[in-house]
Amino acid sequence: MKRLESPQNQSQHPALPILIVGLILLLALGLRLSNIASASLWIDEIYSLIVANTHLFPERLDTQIHTAQYYYTHYLSWQPMDMNRLLALLKINVHMPLYYLLVNPWMGWFGNHAAGLRSFSALWSTLMILPVFGLGQALGGRRAGYLCALVAALAPFQIYYGQEGRMYALSLFWTACSGLAFWKLLYGQHPWRWAWLYALFSAGGMLSHYMFVFFLGFQFVFGCVELFQSKTRQSKNEKNKNGQKALLFLPALALLTGIAFLWLPVYQMQQQGVNDEYHFAKGWVAWSRYLTVPLWQPLVVMAGDNRLVRAFYFPLTLLSFVGIAWGALVHKISISRKREGYMLAWILGPLFLQIAYDAIKHTHISIIDRYAMLIAPAMCLWVGLALHRWLQTKSGLRPKLGLAVLAGMLFLAIGCVWAPSPFRDEHNKDDNIRQKIRYFTSQAQPNDLIFANGPWGAPNLAAYYLHQSRPAQPMLYWINQFNGQTVPLPKPALLQPYQRVWLFRHRANNERGLQTCKDYLQALYPHVVKTHDWFIYSRTAPASKP
Repeated sequence: MKRLESPQNQSQHPALPILIVGLILLLALGLRLSNIASASLWIDEIYSLIVANTHLFPERLDTQIHTAQYYYTHYLSWQPMDMNRLLALLKINVHMPLYYLLVNPWMGWFGNHAAGLRSFSALWSTLMILPVFGLGQALGGRRAGYLCALVAALAPFQIYYGQEGRMYALSLFWTACSGLAFWKLLYGQHPWRWAWLYALFSAGGMLSHYMFVFFLGFQFVFGCVELFQSKTRQSKNEKNKNGQKALLFLPALALLTGIAFLWLPVYQMQQQGVNDEYHFAKGWVAWSRYLTVPLWQPLVVMAGDNRLVRAFYFPLTLLSFVGIAWGALVHKISISRKREGYMLAWILGPLFLQIAYDAIKHTHISIIDRYAMLIAPAMCLWVGLALHRWLQTKSGLRPKLGLAVLAGMLFLAIGCVWAPSPFRDEHNKDDNIRQKIRYFTSQAQPNDLIFANGPWGAPNLAAYYLHQSRPAQPMLYWINQFNGQTVPLPKPALLQPYQRVWLFRHRANNERGLQTCKDYLQALYPHVVKTHDWFIYSRTAPASKP
């Protein structure tokens, strides 16, 4: 195969590439660390704290009243990793273990709080730029690599998940590394070296998130098509080389098979707790989101309203698919047609595998961010390579358009850091937990009680901010997530010492169950005030509105 990089594209000074990549890494890290703790933790990030510190789920916590400090001490405080307790937790928490194994010592060093948790994601989101640069250089030359790395540093999607205390940034890193090793194994030098690296990177991705299986599926299909081409297009020597490269996938196959075999008992336990009804895609319109994800979310972070996604991004996505197909299949690319095929397969391959899986399972559990993280590196590569072609043009509109795109991405990146609310999806639109906590602590009385409504993370989320609040020392009662079941209401005698109850509504998914709680509290506390998303029930009429 021809070298993809021309002599004119080589840097004159050997230290210059290291300097340029280093500056891009510093830019990326600075963006990801800026205001990293400005947004409140949301409920999945609280789960990260709980699981990473191996705090087991409570058995009958919804029958007791506890202080916020109790929740914080028993479920949110840092402790060294306990592998047996982690496995016990993961049997009822559908995730893989690697993220929790790595983030636990990190938080021991940097703090068991929002900044400590999220800075771990910022690290891996920054390191992901290195394999993106390597792939960009392999596909289009060194200058193309710089542009691909710059796009990965500025893309709001990367910054968004680089500031979230979940395993997505780590998964993005393994996806980019695996994509680089896969390309080098097929077309690069030293295939044996890249075979072992591919095995390592793929194992890391598999142990970080279940969605990585779709990425492995795309690689398997693409590798088979590439290695076993039509006999009429190959010489005997090429057939022998392809056969040797096929054998190089054996280390990865053996390692991934071993991991799957050892993890199978945990996976079977996890599947028993999956709520299929919650993830069922209701109506054909829901499937349109499959086509809104691949091109837009990996580059920008959309609003959480699916109606906006379907109305605006759906037609734009269809037009973009037409543009990609035209560019890859019709327009002549001067550097490498294989490059365009690889990018197109990377973007569409996992999507088709996911649709097939969800059609069989009748779910849409794997859409949106969980799928977009598989293709986000490819989207950064696609944009970087396009910018490289535009900026190489000596005259005309293309170089100006390329500079405008880079300026626009820089503007979006700064906006994502300094004005994050338009970039936050529906899960993070909790009206800022800290604002609610501050309001409560300014109005609470010593004999007040908080009903924390929502899944198990809800009382821990409230306790995370409440345990530091003064002067109030609040008490918490957890209203368990309903899912159509009987609401676990306390006996009236348990509420007798409390003159006022605050109902903290945290993204309740069961309105009928929530109404049951309201009716029950109003029977005991006839006076109710609604303010700041709090429902305040009291035995006597308040003198004035809080």
